[in-house]
Formats: sequence, structure tokens, C-alpha cells
Amino acid sequence: MDGTTPNVTAHSRAMPFWENVIADMEATAAEYEESGWETLLLHPGDVTPLWNEEDDEFGLDVLVPDNEFEEVEALLDEGIEFDAFEAYRAMSDNIVFVVVIMEDHDAEIAVCYPTYYDVQGAEKMLADAMDAGTMYTFLRTLSEDRVQFTHDDPTVFQPPEPEDADDAEADDTEADDTKATDADE
Repeated sequence: MDGTTPNVTAHSRAMPFWENVIADMEATAAEYEESGWETLLLHPGDVTPLWNEEDDEFGLDVLVPDNEFEEVEALLDEGIEFDAFEAYRAMSDNIVFVVVIMEDHDAEIAVCYPTYYDVQGAEKMLADAMDAGTMYTFLRTLSEDRVQFTHDDPTVFQPPEPEDADDAEADDTEADDTKATDADE
């Protein structure tokens, strides 16, 4: 990559909107908490679209701090099973932002994390997800510890429709699409 490709510049182009995305995640988590849910908020350092021809791995690679990753692992070790998810998406500057909420309805626990990708730099990943009918997010640490979440509706990770994107850009990155679906960890 030469430094101008979409995946290389996506992080810096996402940053002007990141505070709004984090605020949206926090507001969503507060709504869950008001309903009696326990929430865990993750704060990624970087998000990268993945696709790998050799092992058919595709999705969003989400780098999170070690302490937050350990909290996710502890939830899984305790038997938390995420049975659904919600995704709120918006688009600005050709960057799609998706706030993902993994839900365990029985335990009333939600793990919330923001993601982003450049539309042009994620074409292969998005096509792979649509072909498979599944989208993945991989939470990981710098030491490459990973947790994989499976999302059975990849359409909620696709760029918003043009009229939805125009509305979202007018509000800077207000969420314009909500989708609740089943999920596997």
C-alpha cells in the first residue's frame, strides 16, 4: 500500500467523527442500563476490514485494549452467550460507522463497540459477507488474542442507502439504521 489507499487513510478520516460515534455508543448503552441491562463498552484503537483468500476469513478486525478484551473473555468464561445483536450505522466522508451491541437476553448483558471502514477499501470484505450470508467481527489485542462474533445478517454492515447516507451526513454521524438479529459468538 502506498499510504493513499482507503484502508490506510480510513483511520485518520474517521477521527473527526469518532467522538460522535463514541457518544452514540454511550447513549445506546445508557438506554440498555436504564432497562436493567449490564453493559460493557469497548474502545477500539483501530478497525481494519479483513478478507483472506486462503482461509475464507473476512470481517472487521477490531483492536481493543487488553483490559477491555479481558472483560469480554471473562463474560464468555462465565457462560454468557450472545444470542442477538443490534447495529446502528451512519456514513460520512465515504466512511461507514457501525456501533455493534452484542446481546445476551437471558443474562441482560450487552457488549457495545464501534467500528468503521472505508467503503472503497472494504469492497471484497463486504462482497464476501453478502456471499456467505454472514458477517464477522474479530475483537483482538496487540498480542493477537481473539474473540470472534458471528452476525447472521451482513446487510446491516453494508453502506447505508444513498438517501439514508445523506440524512446521516447532515447529522454528522447520527445512526440511521437499526437491525436486531440473532447472533452466534
